[in-house]
Amino acid sequence: MIRLQRGSTDERECHFCGCHVTDTFARVHGDQDDTVHRCLGCDCFRRVSRGSAAGVSVDLPDPAEQPNRNRGQRVGAALRTDGGEFDGD
Repeated sequence: MIRLQRGSTDERECHFCGCHVTDTFARVHGDQDDTVHRCLGCDCFRRVSRGSAAGVSVDLPDPAEQPNRNRGQRVGAALRTDGGEFDGD
């Protein structure tokens, strides 16, 4: 089923990095209020799937503290969506 939200101008964002997240991502990975604390742009999938997007403390190294731990293809994806080129690709 597809949810339609007519007249809603609220766009969901990650509270940590400010990147856009979809309603589905917020519903699946966010907290009880569908608030997203971390997203795939600022955290790794292993941490997000264990609850970091919902604000749960996870026993895996945080990419914010150890940046080399989050070097997947989703990192910085929101920065590249404008059609521009990303250095290093």
